[in-house]
Amino acid sequence: MNELQLNNQMDIVGGAVGTWIVCIVVGAAVYKMLYSKSGRISIPRLISIEWR
Repeated sequence: MNELQLNNQMDIVGGAVGTWIVCIVVGAAVYKMLYSKSGRISIPRLISIEWR
């Protein structure tokens, strides 16, 4: 039986660094939208959300 490489093990467990970074960024954006009266979140050429 072949052992999995460390990267493959991390992907299975969900410990990939990129996944954690995306989750933190999305969480911060949702928090900002819920607790501020107005603002804007923008990722150039992908998404732009503005609320009041």
